Amino acid sequence: MELPSKNADGLPVIPLTDEQRYTFDLQGWLLVPNVLTEDQVEEMREFCHLLKNEPAKISDKDGSSIGGPLEALTDHPFAVGFMQEFMSNPRFASETVYGFRLELTFLAYRFGELGHDNWRPHGGGGGGTPTSRDWFSAHSYLSMHRKAYCGLTQIVWELNPVRKGDGTHFLSGSHKSCFEFPESVAADQNHPHWDTYECEAGSAIVFTESLGHSGTLWSNQDWDRVAIFNSYNSVDCKYHDWEPHPEHLAEMPEQRKTLFRDVRSEMNVPTDEYYAQREKMRTPPEDGKSGGRGMWMHPEYRPSE
Repeated sequence: MELPSKNADGLPVIPLTDEQRYTFDLQGWLLVPNVLTEDQVEEMREFCHLLKNEPAKISDKDGSSIGGPLEALTDHPFAVGFMQEFMSNPRFASETVYGFRLELTFLAYRFGELGHDNWRPHGGGGGGTPTSRDWFSAHSYLSMHRKAYCGLTQIVWELNPVRKGDGTHFLSGSHKSCFEFPESVAADQNHPHWDTYECEAGSAIVFTESLGHSGTLWSNQDWDRVAIFNSYNSVDCKYHDWEPHPEHLAEMPEQRKTLFRDVRSEMNVPTDEYYAQREKMRTPPEDGKSGGRGMWMHPEYRPSE
């Protein structure tokens, strides 16, 4: 099936450049500066201020980091373009259905005067080890034959400038490592293996959760960190226990709603045909025969006897 060429707002999807694709596969993370306009940043940052400091001014349904103007980040043309390169499965997509899901969102609002050290390295080793049950897990990063698949992935939207050293830190390349990072690396924030970034407000940072990474101390006393973290995963895999507010979801454009559909592989491309088939599958036939998986199966879909 075709992948969407436009997002739910009718904006053309922004594909990755060859250099961006190569850099992300090489490092496991990618910084793209100035993705948002100044007007977008200002509106979103003000909404984040209300979320953090005056939540009573926001309705319950919009009281999350995809509420108000932040909803536009869920399927921003850049986000869609990235996911269609590294995550989206065409089997689960169409021109108006995304082939990936958004499974978590949160606001990182860190006050300079109340800064705390958030150093907690985790990830790395490709999302699992050969002896663990999560070797092919929600966090997996796989690459072969000039194509890569990235499991659980974060897009961080920085709504204030970030000085060097205050942003998320990464162990570049560790998403393909066979080994967990040693304690000597984890304990030393100044170890040469650690990379980080500086950026202007409106920039996006993408990283795979299979990459070794950590937060750190927000040392800036001049302004606060205001960042939106949106987590994406494949249609048939989920790691986090989170769902959007049902009233908010009901008001979204139909295409955007597909970011939050049920987690499974079978019959998971929401179309008129999909809903018709699902209704047939769930309607007990008159002959009383059941399908082989504990649910009623319409005769049209049962193997012939």
